[in-house]
Amino acid sequence: MLSYIMSFIKILKLNFLILFLALPNNNLKAERPNIMIILTDDMGFSDLGCFGGEIETPNLDRLAANGLRFTEFYNTARCWPTRATMLSGRYSDGLSSSQVIIPELLKGSGYQTAMVGKWHLGMDPKKDGPIQRGFDDFYGTMTGAGSFWDPYTLTRNTEPVDPDGENYYYTDKIGTEAVRQIETFANSEKPFFQYVAFTAAHWPMHAPEKSIQKYMKMYKGGWEKLRNERYQRMLKMGIIDKERWPLPTRESWVQDWDTIDHKPWRIRNQAIYAAMVDHMDQAVGNIINALKRTKQFENTLIIYFHDNGACPEHLSGNGWNTANNILAKAKREGKEVAVGDKYDVMMGGPLTYGSVGHNWANAQNTPMRRYKSNVHNGGACSPAIMHWPKGLKTKPGSITDQRGHVIDMLATCIDLAGSVYPKKFGDNNIDPHESLSLVPILKGKKVNRDHFYLFNHSGTHAVVKGDYKIVREGKRPWSLYNLAENRTETINLATKNPDVVKSLELIWNCLLYTSPSPRDKRQSRMPSSA
Repeated sequence: MLSYIMSFIKILKLNFLILFLALPNNNLKAERPNIMIILTDDMGFSDLGCFGGEIETPNLDRLAANGLRFTEFYNTARCWPTRATMLSGRYSDGLSSSQVIIPELLKGSGYQTAMVGKWHLGMDPKKDGPIQRGFDDFYGTMTGAGSFWDPYTLTRNTEPVDPDGENYYYTDKIGTEAVRQIETFANSEKPFFQYVAFTAAHWPMHAPEKSIQKYMKMYKGGWEKLRNERYQRMLKMGIIDKERWPLPTRESWVQDWDTIDHKPWRIRNQAIYAAMVDHMDQAVGNIINALKRTKQFENTLIIYFHDNGACPEHLSGNGWNTANNILAKAKREGKEVAVGDKYDVMMGGPLTYGSVGHNWANAQNTPMRRYKSNVHNGGACSPAIMHWPKGLKTKPGSITDQRGHVIDMLATCIDLAGSVYPKKFGDNNIDPHESLSLVPILKGKKVNRDHFYLFNHSGTHAVVKGDYKIVREGKRPWSLYNLAENRTETINLATKNPDVVKSLELIWNCLLYTSPSPRDKRQSRMPSSA
């Protein structure tokens, strides 16, 4: 009888074990991290306080103080190619059916997915919007830019919506909607992937007046003074050193502050820019508080970077589609919008549509050369912050010069989520990704990679491999820089090292023009985004 009972108990235990193993794993959140990518728009290398800036960014500064800062983290030098490349893990200026992107992969691995902010990878939310590409929830804009007071193509999931409330300001709303999504995530045991894409500090220069006034006195000395102050602050903070990061001479088209006119108008534009960054940081603070309040902060990897460097663009007339939309709406309502450098109209309000311009952008990019759309480091190198209390193994506040790129986000997410990159997704054959995981760096390891990164935008091209980078602007010859010794690209070594130039040019030509590619043994196409 006793043996019968013991046998029965063993059977019960075995059946219970089988049943337990068959149940869905509801402890995924404890095992795998939440992943949040925060992307900001058209910002300079030294804008944040934790990278030497004077703008108040206490929330991002705290993430940096308790996380890891990258000083050599690359984007594609332009808005939409950065987004496509980041999500797909392939050099791309758009999404196609032959690509499987991060939210699609992670959703298949048991993650909740949500996005808020700028999409810029398709204009029809019902055909090529975030909901069609793996996101469960979306609030934001389909287009690349528009009014912060009345955003063009504002969408919730797949339907157009209007701004809500008299005090609507898009940056603040992005933060509010991100908090809503975080609170929803907390109701599930599944981990989450959230993509927060701010439009700040992309033109038009729009910000609440009170926030603008906060910065009006800060920029009276002009852009060259600001640039020198930022550089000295970066040296003091240990972010850079004089030997490897010499301050380049200012760009030739930057004007002399002492002789330039309309100073009050120019000061205000930079003050608006600072206010826009300030509001973005406040929104990040609200996001962090929501993570803490819902007890999701400790196991959330927060990754912050910019889509490109500071923007030199000047707006004029009806030349921009987003401005055209604003102008058309204003005309219907019997109003007039001041577009571009209208010195008799102070920027910032809903009936203005201006930019900060190249003079201030040169200071915003301190200590880098060039701007957005150019693949020198002023266009293609972004400050990056990674924060993960539970999983980051580096010393809090560390600064690393190890290399990363937005293309590496896909492999990093795959690594953390335990996803499998497919050869086929749905009915479509999938191209191999070109991404490398950054998880070893987060774990405190020194990674020696025999790997290269590619850049191709608006007629400028570059290849980075090992210590060296070649850059070509238009039809000019390749320039060569030793990034280990000269991060700010002030010393051209092409004449002294023609063999290095040839070897990197061979990589460029091979990947752009030949098949098979040395990267994936298939036809490799790195499209121009011009």
